Amino acid sequence: MTDLVKTFIAKVSENNMFQKKYLENWKAEESEKEELNILLHYFMDELHYNMDFIIDTYLFIINMVAEETYFFLKHGKYRNSTFEEANKMVYSNQEYMEKYMMGLSISDYIWISHIKMLRYFTENSKRFAGKRYLEIGPGFGQYLVRALLHCDFREYHACDISKTSVEGSNRYLRYRNFADKCEVIQQDFFQFDPDDKFDCIVMGEVLEHVEQPGRMLEKIFDLLQKKGKAFITTVINAPAVDHIFLFSSIEQVLDLAKDAGFVVLDYLCTTEGDVPLEKQIKKKQTINIAMILERV
Repeated sequence: MTDLVKTFIAKVSENNMFQKKYLENWKAEESEKEELNILLHYFMDELHYNMDFIIDTYLFIINMVAEETYFFLKHGKYRNSTFEEANKMVYSNQEYMEKYMMGLSISDYIWISHIKMLRYFTENSKRFAGKRYLEIGPGFGQYLVRALLHCDFREYHACDISKTSVEGSNRYLRYRNFADKCEVIQQDFFQFDPDDKFDCIVMGEVLEHVEQPGRMLEKIFDLLQKKGKAFITTVINAPAVDHIFLFSSIEQVLDLAKDAGFVVLDYLCTTEGDVPLEKQIKKKQTINIAMILERV
């Protein structure tokens, strides 16, 4: 195992008995561990955080999800329901947002549901081709970096509404030597008005963060070329502090994409801990879904 990953796993296990048990069965491949190692080096070498702080950001996400899950099970709804609430609590709060972004980006390589989403994108990367690529809300660029490594677009574009996220994304792209290929701009996607349409649009776990996800899918549809592809992920019954739209079923998500005009070419559903999907549906617990969509 790579150097920083080994230290990270050992220290997290010391600090959290539940994570210790989970990490004993961690199913990441060596290439994924290497990606996490690069991310950890970035946090330490470029951003100058120590390992204890990095671990704290990851456990911060674990604790936040636990708190929001308790609220969800008690009240049957997410804590926040408007973008204004989420923006005040998270996106416009630089200190909170930095910690949130770091911890969440680490979870992409730890949580099996997130790992499978990234694998699914990479496995299908050859289906995404053309001149122009757009990513909405790239975070630290887990999908964007994979697109730069595995796809062959002439132009790569990305936008995010959060200033903190934009600054973090661009800094990470520079660290990975991709700054000359893509720059993330700060932009409300609903106000985004590019000069030309795109051949591929990627959006990882953004739909649940907006009040009108159907409108967002319609906007993505309008920005795609004919036969253009979209790779969209979201979550069902997945409480988090900035999740404001509650998807309650797989069918609801798929129907929303179809209502926006898309043809659903393929989709993947995953669960945390590889719990059988039928069991997760019955208990109304978290399901991750990734869709490959096409504008016909």
